[in-house]
Amino acid sequence: MTDAQRIRVTNRGGFSLSFAAKSDEFGTPETAAVLALQSGEIDLAMFPIPEGSIVQLDVKVSWDDRPTPPPPPPPITFKMNGQTANYSAHGTIWDWTVSYDSLDPPSERPVVPGFPAEVPLFCLPYRKWFQDIQEAEPPKILTCAPRTPSDVAVVCNWARQYGYQVRPRGILHGWSPLSLPTAPIEHTKVVLVDLTKGLWQTTFLPASGGLPNRVKVGAGATLLQLLRFLEVQQGGKGAAPGYSFPHTPAPGNLTLGGLLAIGAHGTAVRTPPHDDMPASYGSMSNQVLAFTAVCTDPSSPNPDEYVVRSFERGEMDAKALLVNLGRTLMLDATLQVVDNYNLRCESRTDVSAETLFAAPTAAQAVPPNSFAEFFNRTGRVEIIWFPFSWEPPPLMDPVNPWLHVWTNSPEKPPEAIEVNTPYNYPFADNVPQWVQEMLPILLKTPGVTPLFGWTSARITRDGLKDDKCSDIWGRSKNTLLYVQDSTLRVMANGYAIHLNKSDVQKAVAAFASKFRSMLQKYRNDDEYPINSPLEIRVTGLDDPTEVHLPPGQIARSPALSATIMDAMDVQNHWDVALWFDVLTIPGTPNADKFYSELEQWMLTYFSDAKNGVAGRVMPEWSKGFAYDKNNGPWTDAGFLEHVRQTRGDDWGYALTTLAKYDKSHLFSSPFLNQLFQPA
Repeated sequence: MTDAQRIRVTNRGGFSLSFAAKSDEFGTPETAAVLALQSGEIDLAMFPIPEGSIVQLDVKVSWDDRPTPPPPPPPITFKMNGQTANYSAHGTIWDWTVSYDSLDPPSERPVVPGFPAEVPLFCLPYRKWFQDIQEAEPPKILTCAPRTPSDVAVVCNWARQYGYQVRPRGILHGWSPLSLPTAPIEHTKVVLVDLTKGLWQTTFLPASGGLPNRVKVGAGATLLQLLRFLEVQQGGKGAAPGYSFPHTPAPGNLTLGGLLAIGAHGTAVRTPPHDDMPASYGSMSNQVLAFTAVCTDPSSPNPDEYVVRSFERGEMDAKALLVNLGRTLMLDATLQVVDNYNLRCESRTDVSAETLFAAPTAAQAVPPNSFAEFFNRTGRVEIIWFPFSWEPPPLMDPVNPWLHVWTNSPEKPPEAIEVNTPYNYPFADNVPQWVQEMLPILLKTPGVTPLFGWTSARITRDGLKDDKCSDIWGRSKNTLLYVQDSTLRVMANGYAIHLNKSDVQKAVAAFASKFRSMLQKYRNDDEYPINSPLEIRVTGLDDPTEVHLPPGQIARSPALSATIMDAMDVQNHWDVALWFDVLTIPGTPNADKFYSELEQWMLTYFSDAKNGVAGRVMPEWSKGFAYDKNNGPWTDAGFLEHVRQTRGDDWGYALTTLAKYDKSHLFSSPFLNQLFQPA
């Protein structure tokens, strides 16, 4: 079988085609249309495909409606060797074939003085989730793909010697500039480290020595890879096979290293008796029992050298490294798991916004069919509310918010449809690239946004019915994962509000009212800064007592987590994190002004128990925060100082500890340098 890094298809037929590359674990997006006598190419190094994977070419020809396509051409074995496998398509739309032709010689490796020859090195494009961070063409960002932990240490020591920064690459599903700045990148001495090719191995560890069932997983493994692995492990005693976590983020294409760096989360709060699992209901980082990182070690004979070092959760310094924003280069982690379970997910659009977001009264602390009533019942809810969906075009009806309600259901309810794979909302998960490119232009026209918001909500409501996905049931991962890379790419702000569970409805009602009134105020000035949904979720905090260590070891809450549980939370009886995200298409005029105003209102409202709700505003590290109306996100000095102050002594401890294990300051970035100042 041919070893190759890239796949090129030349169209020698009388038709238009597109193609993708697929392995057992991952598939690339389809290419743009390849017309007759043209070629298209996929560089597998850009995607989280483990080296050694068997990769099959998947070709689609326009207007071909035959029930059976021709046999696929021979696959390749993915290897980071700089070589390109050439295929060609022949024939007509009624009778076409694809054949393997040849293998090109290796492309030239970037010339970088002293870089270790045994580590694959490339120049790859760097485009974040909504493509705001992208360098000029041709690509200028050095990216290496270490095959072993020792390779990573070698790269770090090379960087120390030659004056380079080292940043994790991951999947690039994020918004904030934790790794690279938002301005175009040129002549920057930085090398990105891609762990998805070589450091993805996963091992199940049965309960022993006072430790629960665990999984040890490489930082380059994706969440979907991990959940699939856990699902087939023997010994689980749950209603579904294998093991899982109480909740996970919605996208499956995220690396473990990325999840832990920012304290990723899903939506769930412990809700006995039906949802009471022996694990944390906070961030994924609070499931960690041990991890390995490349760092400097103050206790080693050579404290300047970067080495592979293991950490136990009971070590004091672990609390500073678990959520590290990329200031530590984690190689693997061992996480506690729970017996797998079945989840029912009901998607409802029959409850109005006025009912879901009703303000509590003295007579009704939890109004009927309100957000809090659903939340108190199951502990697993999410709202997706499209702007202006309450204002229909003439002769049409308003559309209610999209309410997700998950229920831990060992047996399939008669009304539910069983699903055996994740990503069960095709109406939301398959946005063509041309639509993504057209919307920023279209939505700059005043008056289009209200129609777009209502139409998006209508498509959602009808899609849930037409695709028969309004009531689904299956193994946990199949309803927990529902966001794909082909979902509409938007800008998102993000905050976690620490508060008491009893205040959730009051907080949700106030936020929804403020959101709606601000949209109307801007509309009165003929401005439409927000054109995508408001999303609301709830999780538990990172309670260290939910981390199961052997007797004598003490877990501590991750110091930089948005869901940290510290003395302030305990003193104020704050036990949940209420998550708010407001989305909009990148480039929408006045969005930064809207976000800045909303952020300042949040800081005021959640600091005043008399006129608002007693709470604590934390940023969601991967999203937008610290908005300046003129300079955009991550620039408001006042909010960044709020971030430092609200963490108290943990902030200074985290900064000191992260610096201790990165003596040459390899793992920083311009934004982290700005953020990581003393309080």
